[in-house]
Amino acid sequence: MPAVPPRLLWNVAPRVLDADADAETLFQSVDAASLGELLNGFVVASNGRYVGVGAGVHVLQAGSAIHQRRAKAMSALARDLSRAEQKALASSRAKSEFLAVMSHEIRTPLNGVLGVAALMERELTQVEMRPYVQTILDSGHSLLRLLTDALDMSRAEAGLMSLETAPVHLDKVAADLLALWTPRAEEKDLALTVTCRTEGHDWVVGDEVRIKQLLNNLIGNALKFTRQGGVTVTIESKGRDGRVEITATVDDSGPGISASAAAAVFEPFNTGEAGREGAGAGLGLAICRQIVERMGGTIAASGAPLGGARLCFTLGLPGCGPELREEAGRIAEPTAHDTLHVLVVDDNATNRFVASKVLELFGCTSSTAENGQEAVAAVGAGPFDLVLMDVKMPIMDGVAATRAIRALPGPVGRIPILALTANADPKDEVEYLAAGMDGVVQKPIQTEALLNAIRTAMRRAEPLCDAA
Repeated sequence: MPAVPPRLLWNVAPRVLDADADAETLFQSVDAASLGELLNGFVVASNGRYVGVGAGVHVLQAGSAIHQRRAKAMSALARDLSRAEQKALASSRAKSEFLAVMSHEIRTPLNGVLGVAALMERELTQVEMRPYVQTILDSGHSLLRLLTDALDMSRAEAGLMSLETAPVHLDKVAADLLALWTPRAEEKDLALTVTCRTEGHDWVVGDEVRIKQLLNNLIGNALKFTRQGGVTVTIESKGRDGRVEITATVDDSGPGISASAAAAVFEPFNTGEAGREGAGAGLGLAICRQIVERMGGTIAASGAPLGGARLCFTLGLPGCGPELREEAGRIAEPTAHDTLHVLVVDDNATNRFVASKVLELFGCTSSTAENGQEAVAAVGAGPFDLVLMDVKMPIMDGVAATRAIRALPGPVGRIPILALTANADPKDEVEYLAAGMDGVVQKPIQTEALLNAIRTAMRRAEPLCDAA
């Protein structure tokens, strides 16, 4: 094989490189052609004096070293970002858990305030005292809504906001909204209209509680800032691509909203102009955005034809067939029992008092226990038809007490148990049902919700009693 002339392997006019130059700086300063020349060899000098020569392999080694350094730096950056993300997520979850605890602690005394006020309203014979009782109820419910908004905001930020889907009748939603907000509108001498145009698409599958929360926040906000004129609510639905598109619009004749303010109105804690009359905590509209986005929809603010503000959201939800509609909104029928003897288990004396008085309204009798251990003993001694069980209690909590009762032999171990709790997290309900409870009722007590839960639990228990 003939020898290859050296001039073909070596650049006859090699580039001279500074021995003290940084390799990375060098690679950034040369183009592709210059790099090709370096691969054919180069001379290394320092302060004008010859140091040595370099070949293409040296260029490749330097490039490989730079690549390795960059890869390590990127890996370290990725690890740092992952740690920062995990730390932020842990912080958000910790905040959510803290608010959940605070929610429980606030709901417990609030149950007493609202429960006693509701009982007073039913029994009060002095007409002149009714406005005072109504003020207590209104203020308590306002505090409850603020508490719910704060908890929902924290859940949304932590990625924990859940949706409970079921059949929803839009016409009924509209009727409920009108019934709820008409007294408030009349109190301010405002006109309130709620119109529902569904074009045959009046049933959807969605989270009715969240949809009502959306509309309640928007209507409440509109009534708050409107001093004269009125508020117009329009709910429209139509079929699109196999789903039902819902568009809800709330117009008011209030002070309106500027284009610059509209861009930030859905941000948390945005209360608008400082000192503005009626400005709240700035959570309601932020929660609306979180709920809408969680449902895959859009929400926007703009000027309204009435001269005030227009808040509008659009959702795309599955339609609801006839087979699902039959079960929707079904209220449990009264049980066959003439009366029920109920065990009320709660470590808070006020809560025991309120629950017992509400049960009296249903024609029930009751006994009480202060913790889960006393409850297990009382059920064993019997007889009781039903247990209303608080969850967070000393000595033995409600979940442990339920498991202990379910382990009792005979029919007494199958007694219906309802959780009566201030815990507002949906995931808690799953735990309670898994422990053997038959349903969950939230505090503060809503009489209709409690009555329906009692009827449902007793209906389910009837086949068990017949079998026993």
